[in-house]
Amino acid sequence: MTGSLRRSVLTTALATVLATALPAPAHAASAPTAPAPPPDAWLAAQPARPSVSREQFYLLMPDRFANADPSNDRGGLSGDRYSTGYDPTDKNFYQGGDLKGIARRLDYIKGLGTTAIWLTPVFRNKTVLERGGKKTASYHGYAVTDFTSVDPHFGSERDLTDLISKAHAKGMKVYFDVITNHTADTVDYAEKKYGYRSKGAYPYLDASGRPFDDAEAMSKVDRDSFPYTPENTGEMVPEWLNDPTMYHNRGDSTFAGESALYGDFYGLDDLWTERPEVVQGMEKIYEKWVDDFDVDGFRVDTAKNVNMEFWTQWATALDAYAAKKGREDFFLFAEAFSADPAITAPYLTEGRLDGTLDFPLQSAIRNYASRGGPAGDLATVFAQDYRHTTDKTNAYSQVTFLGSHDMGRIGFFLKSDHPGAGDAELLRRDRLAHELMFLSRGNPVIYSGDEQGFTGAGDDVYGRQSMFASKVADYLDDDEIGTERTHASDAYDVRHPLYRSIAALSKLRKANPALADGVQKELYAGDSVYAFSRTGGGREYVVAVNNASAAKTVELPVESRGSGKFRF
Repeated sequence: MTGSLRRSVLTTALATVLATALPAPAHAASAPTAPAPPPDAWLAAQPARPSVSREQFYLLMPDRFANADPSNDRGGLSGDRYSTGYDPTDKNFYQGGDLKGIARRLDYIKGLGTTAIWLTPVFRNKTVLERGGKKTASYHGYAVTDFTSVDPHFGSERDLTDLISKAHAKGMKVYFDVITNHTADTVDYAEKKYGYRSKGAYPYLDASGRPFDDAEAMSKVDRDSFPYTPENTGEMVPEWLNDPTMYHNRGDSTFAGESALYGDFYGLDDLWTERPEVVQGMEKIYEKWVDDFDVDGFRVDTAKNVNMEFWTQWATALDAYAAKKGREDFFLFAEAFSADPAITAPYLTEGRLDGTLDFPLQSAIRNYASRGGPAGDLATVFAQDYRHTTDKTNAYSQVTFLGSHDMGRIGFFLKSDHPGAGDAELLRRDRLAHELMFLSRGNPVIYSGDEQGFTGAGDDVYGRQSMFASKVADYLDDDEIGTERTHASDAYDVRHPLYRSIAALSKLRKANPALADGVQKELYAGDSVYAFSRTGGGREYVVAVNNASAAKTVELPVESRGSGKFRF
């Protein structure tokens, strides 16, 4: 410790940010004496960082963001909603958003300070899915039948090229959400049963009928090698995906134990990712998207449901291919749904991906900012940042977020945690959560609509409201934070208090780059107060947050020497 700072920390209304200049490194006074090494603070001010450590993402679902071309609402199909997938009155069907709509709203997205747009899957999907007697549309993009083309509900390949080009012209990168774990449900079982059948009870059989363990070695198989007898409809593109032996064929996942890797994801056909043919096939699929579009990286879906060896091979191959095409900064980050860094970190250290969605930090920020949890929860997460360090990446590449299209919105969490709270309190807590995310290490994500105070009634489809005027009764019933508007009108209000707050945080990070990728060091973690410094560019910044209703005064150790004066 080279100094101290005593400061009253604000309550949940705002975070406190202070900055001061760091001392210059010490030098020798005479030639015979070797120069003294620079102090740790100076070394920390020159951090080596992965190329993607200062992005600001905006996550959007093409179907739910903006509708510029009503002619593609039905995807070129005719008939009722079970044929076209389109029904703007039902949250489970296509609402009409498209790629042209996103392109027309790029200034709105850029106004938040966005540097990277993350699109949920745009590949051609099976239009309508049926499960348990219920039919829903594939507006979400996760039931792919053709991995080589854009779903016509969203537009065309030309529309996608135009969107990427326009985004790049405005200084924003574009990331695709990609899937390697499963396809649409095009494989049925002759038995017409779908409960999970384990490897222990139903081992794989080779073409001669002898059991084998696919985790040890692969053997030649046929349709009789599986727990169920697969029958493929022939709908898939590329053609190799119509081979039913490329799938696990073990029935529906229970998301526990072995079934998490081998079971069908809510009926979607689980690829046999242990097979080299599948690894190579998925490499070629996504290499084509690198070839055909100037995409900046991929977010990979359901990483926990794929064997780690797949990621090691696939990520290494995609990185090498992108580099060969001049994309040295190509960025691969994964969805690994766990609040435990010991579970998420191996996707970097073993799987060779560049980052993961930071579920551990999301959980800690929600607990702290919404539930009033102890600062120690934040400290526990940041203390494990070392787990993410590899030869090419570290925790500063983590993609941080408060909510998503899968788990629900931060607004929903706030309302759930404070059912009797007024709008002013929810707005304060919402701002606090965003401030903590923006000022700590990682690349923050804004989920489309959060900047407009969207809440929703739960996860998944209950948190997938359209930004344009909705006709969905469930959405029209939502209360929103920071506004009196409802989902009956468009929501591109740049005057919304959360939009303005996020834009201001973005400007703060841009003006002070150390707040985006400077070294982070914990200064204090006690009861309701959490404080840390960000160091870079010859300056030390102190960030302190307090989730209590009363101000707190704490003394913080800082690197700056006694003569250094902090300023707001």
